[in-house]
Amino acid sequence: MTEVVYLVPGVGLAEEERLRRQRIANEQCVANVTVREGHEFAPRSIESAVEEAWAGLAAVRGGWAVRDEYDAVVIGCFGDPGLRPMRELLDVPVVGPAETTIHTAAQVADRFGWLTILEETVPTSHELAHEYGLADQCVSVRSVDAPVLSIDHESDELVERMVSVGREAVEEDGAEALFPGCMSLSFAQRHEEIQERVGVPFLDPATLALEQAATWARHGVVHSKRTYPSANLEKLDALLGDVEPQAADDD
Repeated sequence: MTEVVYLVPGVGLAEEERLRRQRIANEQCVANVTVREGHEFAPRSIESAVEEAWAGLAAVRGGWAVRDEYDAVVIGCFGDPGLRPMRELLDVPVVGPAETTIHTAAQVADRFGWLTILEETVPTSHELAHEYGLADQCVSVRSVDAPVLSIDHESDELVERMVSVGREAVEEDGAEALFPGCMSLSFAQRHEEIQERVGVPFLDPATLALEQAATWARHGVVHSKRTYPSANLEKLDALLGDVEPQAADDD
């Protein structure tokens, strides 16, 4: 069985929620998925460029610590923090949910919209679309006003906001596909309901990223070392030298 780790680059995930996400991940993906936090030195949530940079460091350290335990890594944040450095460090597939979802949206629609969590994360969302070369197809980034630590996955009110904002993106901006730009929103797992109500594909970043990681691992697809040259470990003692491999969770 292919082993995939969903690595959360933050420390705000309660154990009950970690187990819930792990259950969902294993229901959605053909691989065996373990959900774990990347490193103890990490932000509680990622809602700014500062926190994203901090999370990138936590993801790198966490990925290095479990480098020999899994066949693929999914970064558990839609900002893909640490994606490039993790690919330089690891010899297994490293998948970013944003990269996966944005390119999938561009395949299923000519123009897509993005539902982000806060007005403060709109600029970094546009920047990410530009970084992945699809800014021209991203016709809309709209906030659903949902701070990460306040997200209630049982909340119908949150679903109503995603539907309302999603309809605005479709009717006013011309979006022909949508996705939530936050993994906490993704793990609400209300995609089918929202898709039916907004009338366009509403993609699930968690499932897409996990399935891509599992598929790459099964077929031996790994990032090019010409694009992501191996890091010089001798220069990284201060970053990685004290990070020991961690035991995998039994559950």
